[in-house]
Amino acid sequence: MNRLYMLAIAIVLISCQQSSKEEKITDIPAVEASKPKELEKNKITIGEKIEGDFDNDGKKDFAIAVKIKEGVGNPVEDGTPAEYEIQFSNKLKSINAGCCDIIFINEGDLNNDGADDISVFQAPGNGCVYSMATYSYIKGNWQKIVATFLIPTGCESVSEDELQKRVFKEGNSIYFYESDLNDENGGLVKRKASIKN
Repeated sequence: MNRLYMLAIAIVLISCQQSSKEEKITDIPAVEASKPKELEKNKITIGEKIEGDFDNDGKKDFAIAVKIKEGVGNPVEDGTPAEYEIQFSNKLKSINAGCCDIIFINEGDLNNDGADDISVFQAPGNGCVYSMATYSYIKGNWQKIVATFLIPTGCESVSEDELQKRVFKEGNSIYFYESDLNDENGGLVKRKASIKN
């Protein structure tokens, strides 16, 4: 019961951090501008390992999730989940990712700094509500440019196509599609990300 209460509080807190401008939709529309044209055709842009130029040095970087702490028991029953961090093939700082089942998405250059940005979609320690956040490597540090938002999955898999459309750029603004937790039909809300550099 305490865990349900804590989850409800987390959902309320996360939704309070988002902009009030919303546009409700029932399905993610095709967004032609969602990924910049400069992404190479054969580049690995989604999966458990991706590539991109995340620090704008002109060199290919790889990102991969590495388990840094083994989980013990069941996290729901006083166990502890495994812990992961996102590590890079070059000397970029790692990102603490928590737990579990991590999928990366190379979003291209969302914030016009010349470097590819990375979204992280991951499972909770237990349950069917995943989270997603987007990061950019700014002045030697990873910064969230899209705050963590929740994606209820109904314990079904989410397609790569749908994940690639969740965060996108229109003009010079970054947007994301967040699940409307009050819509029993699974509707989505288009929200503008507020970047804090």
